[in-house]
Amino acid sequence: MLLLLVAIPCLSQSWVDTLDTYARQSYLPPSKYMWLWTDAALLNTMTKEYDLSVSSQKQIYLNYIEKAMNTSSVVANGHTPNDVASGLGLAFLYRVTKNEKYKRKADKIYADYQKIRRTKEGGVSHIALFTELWDDTIFMIGEFLLEMYKATGDRKYLDELVKQIRLHREKLLDKDWGLWYHGWDGDYKNHVTMFSQRYWPDKNTGRSAEMWGRGNGWIVVTLSDALEALPKSDPYWNELAGYLKEMVKHLPELQDKKTGHWCQLPVRNLDPDNFIESSCTAMFGYGISTALRLGIVTDTSFSNSVTLAYRGLREHSIVPVGKKYLTTSNVCTATCIGNKDYYFKRKVQKGKPYAIGMFIQFGLRYEMDNGLRQLAPLTNK
Repeated sequence: MLLLLVAIPCLSQSWVDTLDTYARQSYLPPSKYMWLWTDAALLNTMTKEYDLSVSSQKQIYLNYIEKAMNTSSVVANGHTPNDVASGLGLAFLYRVTKNEKYKRKADKIYADYQKIRRTKEGGVSHIALFTELWDDTIFMIGEFLLEMYKATGDRKYLDELVKQIRLHREKLLDKDWGLWYHGWDGDYKNHVTMFSQRYWPDKNTGRSAEMWGRGNGWIVVTLSDALEALPKSDPYWNELAGYLKEMVKHLPELQDKKTGHWCQLPVRNLDPDNFIESSCTAMFGYGISTALRLGIVTDTSFSNSVTLAYRGLREHSIVPVGKKYLTTSNVCTATCIGNKDYYFKRKVQKGKPYAIGMFIQFGLRYEMDNGLRQLAPLTNK
């Protein structure tokens, strides 16, 4: 399969490079990698940095991913969507090295994945005890399935990814905004899951009440990555492009023009209890960048929005760590499902692997798309 990528040259450091160094060397060195969805979000960034790096830099990221997978392999499993997420590292290693041991381990993750609780239509439940569709699931399983497809060329992984996107979208989409509600309860029971708020499902629709920023960001990123991996002639390309366009269509009008950020609950951007949230801002910026690069959207409002997000993250959500590193701020902590007040009362932190990872991914793409980094096309990747 032919992919058109661009390579990252060895340049003087930008804030993106400094975040990358901090992530690998201090915040989450591979020896401390754990088989968690949080760490998987940063691992996903390392695979992309490998793909975008010039040859002389690739070994840095390959070494990181190999050590991370070796460190955590004893507990590797795919029993829940969050468990599946780290499996993308194994699939990536098979794609790059063709070492069959990674293929065997990745196949075991996929075998576990096939046993996860599902709706009657086949939608994968985010949790083990009840049947619930969450928007988070799309990224957690999607990046693994996409990497398996790229590694093997077997369309069953791509078919499964598109199936899950369709089934989740059917239950979670808000047609007015093009964004997704956080969750849907297939059991129609008043149960509480981990840290979710009790009675969150609507009695009639089964849906939760709010469209959460980072939850939608997970979907936007996964759709973007799928579209980057597929040629426009692929039977799924137009469908996925339509979904991405649907999700980014209203984002410029919801963006805070002062900070360049989107809010914890994006469509409630005028609520005084709302707050800017940087991880979803990086994710939305990444998705709009992809839509612009692929010609899915063309209006200047989108390019202006991306520039505003890039500058806003640097000015408002990056802070120093010691004398030589940078980290992220304005990051909502891990979040389950609840009402409006539940989301507004979530803690805001610094760091977090998913925020650092998405700052890097968005920052790299923005700098490459806007000539801040030299471009060197790679073909036959």
